[in-house]
Amino acid sequence: MEQDTSRRESLAIDHPRVSRVDRAIFSRTFAPDCMTHACHCTGEGLLLDACCRYGADVDVRERAAIVARAAEISAVLNEPVRDPARWFDESDPEIDADADGGVYVRTGRVHAEREDGRCVFLEHDARGCALHRVALEHGFDPAEIKPRPCRLYPLSYGQSELGLSDEVADYSCADLPGGPTIYRVMRGTLLEVFGKDLVRLLDRVEHAECGTRSRSLPVVA
Repeated sequence: MEQDTSRRESLAIDHPRVSRVDRAIFSRTFAPDCMTHACHCTGEGLLLDACCRYGADVDVRERAAIVARAAEISAVLNEPVRDPARWFDESDPEIDADADGGVYVRTGRVHAEREDGRCVFLEHDARGCALHRVALEHGFDPAEIKPRPCRLYPLSYGQSELGLSDEVADYSCADLPGGPTIYRVMRGTLLEVFGKDLVRLLDRVEHAECGTRSRSLPVVA
């Protein structure tokens, strides 16, 4: 089906970290819970955890936080990738002023020699990300160790623009008939990552774009 390009226009907003936002986040829908959605991919059929398979960029702070929980994470991973030395690909670091520490590395891959080698943190005996699983099982916030790109999916963030991930159109979790908008699904995560000021601003943009009534923000300590 041909994409509606008008939905990919970006809107200028006045925020110190986000200067533009893709207006499609207020109109396109998304699965409210990926763990209960059976994801189908264009040309591949059923493929669970598809959006996680490529891994993610990790900055210096995130890498350190993951390593600090190495004992808990190793305990749930399958034997071939329990060694933290397998968890990051530092062969081609990306210099980026927006990154904490000024550099990104990629999460490692199972069968790194293959183009389809999936993220090491999917290599355990259950669905989903092992980092998220460990946080839930040990009673701490997944945001402590889960990389920002993973937390923000299906959104992307770079060069002060909040947009949609390039892969969204390939997966059945997007444009779900009758589903909530991407903004409504991701509003809580945006609050955690960027703070109340951005969410208040985006609530006003949502109202202007869709005529929805802005909801009150939850109380945040």
